[in-house]
Amino acid sequence: MNMKFTAPIRLLQDAVNRVSQAIPSKAIDPRFENIHLAIEPGKLTLFASDGEMSITAKSEISSEDTGNISIKARTLQDFLRSMYDTEVTFSIERQEISDHGTVSISTDKGKYKIPCFFESKMEIYEKNYVINLDLPSVELQYLIQKTIFACSVDGMRPAMMGVLFELESSSITAVSTDGHRLVRCRKSTVIEVEDKQKIVVSARVLSILQKLPLHETVIIQIDQDKRFVRFTQNNVVIDASLIVEPYPNYEAVIPVIHDKQVSCDRSNIYDSVKRVGRFSSVGDIKMVLADSIIKVMAENTNEGESAQEELPCSYTGEDITIGFNAKFIEAALAHIDEKEIIIELKSPTTAVIFKPVQEKETGSLIILVMPVRINA
Repeated sequence: MNMKFTAPIRLLQDAVNRVSQAIPSKAIDPRFENIHLAIEPGKLTLFASDGEMSITAKSEISSEDTGNISIKARTLQDFLRSMYDTEVTFSIERQEISDHGTVSISTDKGKYKIPCFFESKMEIYEKNYVINLDLPSVELQYLIQKTIFACSVDGMRPAMMGVLFELESSSITAVSTDGHRLVRCRKSTVIEVEDKQKIVVSARVLSILQKLPLHETVIIQIDQDKRFVRFTQNNVVIDASLIVEPYPNYEAVIPVIHDKQVSCDRSNIYDSVKRVGRFSSVGDIKMVLADSIIKVMAENTNEGESAQEELPCSYTGEDITIGFNAKFIEAALAHIDEKEIIIELKSPTTAVIFKPVQEKETGSLIILVMPVRINA
């Protein structure tokens, strides 16, 4: 069986780069090292999978042939990455009495050969999707960007390695936590769901969704048993297994009442924490709130280093000294866009909430950080 197709390099590069995101960095099963190509008259469908997630992309080609082959992802990527903008022709020839074959590639400047494998068909499994909704890509990516940083990387807590999405007719709420911090981000939107739906999508899948174009709609489909989800945008389809372990009851963690509140300039305290935190031997900082001043302090007693800065703020409550992981505070402040923030707290051992002043009433974004024990 011989096949042939011609396409612009740039179109192939885009499609291959899309699907290769599903290829695991270390594949135990050789099937997951390959990109699968289905050739049809005028159309090329590319597919790659790691067993838990798959990505399918389609591209226009010039061809009159039909067939299925697979090529090692790294080989195909390396070739396309090194090429300039031109047209390329793939001529595929099967070896006698074998599933192996050769792809002869020709451009206006050169000729190249890479191996391939012939297949009967691509392994694309269809699911029974019963929940369908459309969401602007910019809204989905906003929710991902605000939450993905707080996902756990602990394989012993699989539910927390993803983001919980609560889908309702008038809003989508996204939640992430690693046990030390928690983010809840709510976006008002109109979607067609009759009952409240809850799904947990892995951080790896969400990181791929972040690379989709912003100014397009994403179609989200969920299967009947809430075990699989599909994201479709134009010619790209991402299928993934959902995390089925129950998500922690995050609402029980969010404090209802705080008796102390600080409002301050976000960039001032963010820059201060970045500077002062570098002086800590264990990565922790100490904050002292008193007399409309925030003192940010850290020390490295082993090296004889220390730092202290004072920032103006508006503070109501008794004087308090509280410790934090500096990186957690940096990350929280980096994911708040507004100029002024509110910090709500109660004691040196209870959760502290960071949120934009503009969202004080709506509560559409809150970032909760647990304090750490500090030496007096």
